[in-house]
Amino acid sequence: MNASNPLDNFPLIRSSDMEEVCDAIGGVYARPVLTCRTTAAVAAINNCRLQHISLAYGTYGAPTALEYPGADVCVQMFPISGAAEVASGGTSHTLVPHASAVISPGAPYSVAYTSDYAHLVWRIDAKALTEKLATMTGVTINQPLRMTLKQDFERPAARMLQQYLPMLINTLSHDQSLLPDWWIAQTEQLLMTMFLCGTRHNYSHLLEEAEALDAAPQEVRRAEEYIEANAQRAIMLEELAEVAGVSAFSLFSAFRKHRGCSPLEFLRQVRSKGGGAR
Repeated sequence: MNASNPLDNFPLIRSSDMEEVCDAIGGVYARPVLTCRTTAAVAAINNCRLQHISLAYGTYGAPTALEYPGADVCVQMFPISGAAEVASGGTSHTLVPHASAVISPGAPYSVAYTSDYAHLVWRIDAKALTEKLATMTGVTINQPLRMTLKQDFERPAARMLQQYLPMLINTLSHDQSLLPDWWIAQTEQLLMTMFLCGTRHNYSHLLEEAEALDAAPQEVRRAEEYIEANAQRAIMLEELAEVAGVSAFSLFSAFRKHRGCSPLEFLRQVRSKGGGAR
């Protein structure tokens, strides 16, 4: 395998035995059933676990079909090369580079890969994602999250996620140092916000209603001043929203609209310039 594959510093399995590969996947997600047995070249899977999110790279080296049981995570796949056919909940979608598919928490799915298929995958703990959605909308989430299988990148937040995730994986692939807890927490909050805003699901209408109540520039500036005064410690998006007096989603949207970055990206900019109270 090419040593420059994403997340090679987090190897999970290298094997031509597909049963071994399925066992390894089961140790970090849910064990799939091999439904199309082939003589595989060496399959390679890397997996980096943060707190509520894991990021992975995978390729199988031969045509392979797997069936996954439901699990308490939301899964999103980003193809790098080749093609795959994914099916869940009675619908199917062809995966090629620049396309994406999302699997709802608890939903079983099947996927068939071509021999040259490779992808990035991230999985989000369903409980953490639901709590994030409740915070963003201000409502109690009574029904399980149900995602649309086929995803596009028409929404600004979806395009942001498409661009940000490879950069994050590149950082993880080249940085061997221990990541601080505050960095992991803030990164996961940003990822979940972009995911919920950019992905179509059964609560999207609540986020769209919140977006209509866009924060005015003075709320943005209020959040900026708070960031500048507290940049040396961990700051959550919800904390900034409370300071600004608007919803977390409205503040996130307003920063993108008026500043061209997210609140947490602005925080990183302040830190890189050495700002913040000491």
